[in-house]
Amino acid sequence: MSFDQNILYRIIKVLLVVIGTLGMMCSTTRFKYSTKRVISCLLLYLCYVSISSAVIISLFGYLFFLRVLLLTVSAPAIYLVFKLAGDQPSRAVFNYATQILFSLYISASITLFIIHINGSNLTSFFIHFITYGIIIILDYRFLRRPFLNIFSIAKNGWLILSLVPCSLMILAVVIASYPIHYTQNPTGIMLVYLLGAVIIVIYFAIFQFLFMQYRFQTTKQDMELLKIQNGSLKEKMAQDAAVTEQSRIDKHDTRHKLHTIACLLENGQTQEALEYITKSVSQLQTKPSVTYCKDVLLNATLSSYFGRAKKAGVKLETRLSLPDTLPIDSGEFSIVVANALENAIIACCLLPEEQRRLIFKCIHKPKLMLEISNPCKDHIIFSEDGVPLSDEKEHGIGTRSIMAFCQKHHALCSFALENGWFILKIVL
Repeated sequence: MSFDQNILYRIIKVLLVVIGTLGMMCSTTRFKYSTKRVISCLLLYLCYVSISSAVIISLFGYLFFLRVLLLTVSAPAIYLVFKLAGDQPSRAVFNYATQILFSLYISASITLFIIHINGSNLTSFFIHFITYGIIIILDYRFLRRPFLNIFSIAKNGWLILSLVPCSLMILAVVIASYPIHYTQNPTGIMLVYLLGAVIIVIYFAIFQFLFMQYRFQTTKQDMELLKIQNGSLKEKMAQDAAVTEQSRIDKHDTRHKLHTIACLLENGQTQEALEYITKSVSQLQTKPSVTYCKDVLLNATLSSYFGRAKKAGVKLETRLSLPDTLPIDSGEFSIVVANALENAIIACCLLPEEQRRLIFKCIHKPKLMLEISNPCKDHIIFSEDGVPLSDEKEHGIGTRSIMAFCQKHHALCSFALENGWFILKIVL
């Protein structure tokens, strides 16, 4: 089989492999631009690939093209998708180089299979098309969410990890194209697949490391979140304790004041008694503790965050109808309420004071339902699952905590943006 003949077929095959590889890369990528702009940029890239590949194959041959394709085809693809996605550079290189490395093995395996069955160019085209189509669908269906979750949590170590697929790509290309094409070199085929086995072991170790880091970071964030919630509860409990102590002191002082008033009245000093009563009333400063529900933890959470909202100038509208005993763990539900209220208060604080409003509803009939609404400043981007996305590193933890609670208790959860209002609904 000659690799310098039938240039048109070679270019078509290169385009098919490049399109399949781009599909794999895009299946695990979240783009920051519109679909129309992304497609336009990718089409321009495919035009470049067609022209550059045709020139290199015509002038230097297909084997030379294989030796330089990492520079002429792969590197521009990585840079283009990275710019469209706006991801962290080292993390993007790891992701895209891994997909390219996998694609190289797919294309090589299909080529060897076609040679083995003595298949035609048309057969090769259809096998490439079907194989890449299946892999792209599987990538999007099963790998996209784990990839995005890991990438959003694991922030460190990507620079070192990105060197792994880049080094393996170079090694695979060298083995497959030196001194001759791997299809004409049985030893080269054996080395290519031996390297493939090593790659599997390496990536198994890499993903074990990534999942360990993911679990560690998730646990760390949950612990930090619990510390914040515990701090808020302690603050509220301390406030309640201070109010209780002050109430005890007031009762003690009131007993003495009543005794003084009684003495004045007994001596006929009515005017002095009235003046003393008026003065005592003006000095009496009561600070009653508001009770929103009978559950201690939830009441403390509501008191704390409603207090923060009022201090921030947020106009509150509440509707509460809760049973004496919640049907779920009150500690877990209190954390959900705290996360949702904190996100709502932060969003309100970004608005002018006259626009700051927060509507809080929590009822238990016919089912326990929580609804929190607040106006928001910016347009919100939602994921495929309807979850609001955040590009900021420290944001989004509360939302993940809410989603974890809903999954654990099989609750219905919806996020919506309606007429400039962000609405969270949770129904158990």
